[in-house]
Amino acid sequence: MGRPRQFDESTLLDAAIEQFWSKGFDDTSVEDVSLVAGVGNGSIYAAYGSKRGLFLAAFERYCERRAAFVRDTVLAAPGSARTAVLTLLRAIVEDCAAQPNRRGCLMINSIAALGGRIPEVSELGARTTAAMEGGVAERLHRTAPGDNAVPALSAHIIVVAQGLIQLSRLGVPVRRLHEIAEISLTALPATWADRVDATA
Repeated sequence: MGRPRQFDESTLLDAAIEQFWSKGFDDTSVEDVSLVAGVGNGSIYAAYGSKRGLFLAAFERYCERRAAFVRDTVLAAPGSARTAVLTLLRAIVEDCAAQPNRRGCLMINSIAALGGRIPEVSELGARTTAAMEGGVAERLHRTAPGDNAVPALSAHIIVVAQGLIQLSRLGVPVRRLHEIAEISLTALPATWADRVDATA
């Protein structure tokens, strides 16, 4: 058995997420994370082996949170499928606006910067995107059980969400982002606007 870790892993990984998200993988060192988290370099290397190992552990934690955010938001939204999707997209816009310097999404940023160098980044990104689509699909199926269009529509909604995040990074005004979110609802069948959650 390995020695038990002498630090709180959640605290360390949260600190690592903030460092990698703010500065990027290449400009973040293990020492940077060590100073912020208050965990010795030796303990970090013993636990994760390298900066890459630390990053992947932090990245996986971030991706799990993002998938849970999408799923929890869309499944908790009352009313019609259109209302649920709009609730999700509005929540994403507000989350973007709340981020320091409109820094976007660590997952999307990392896929662009590291996907070609660190295959696990793209693999985790693909799994996370699939999990997000699955959460949206579950909500849409409540409104339109058995509708064959649900998988494609769920993928479309996640593409819109990721596009909103990227536009936020470019400094697009929040009001404009909300307008784009509302316009994107035209992809959903018009009849879904008045059809409430069948499980409610």
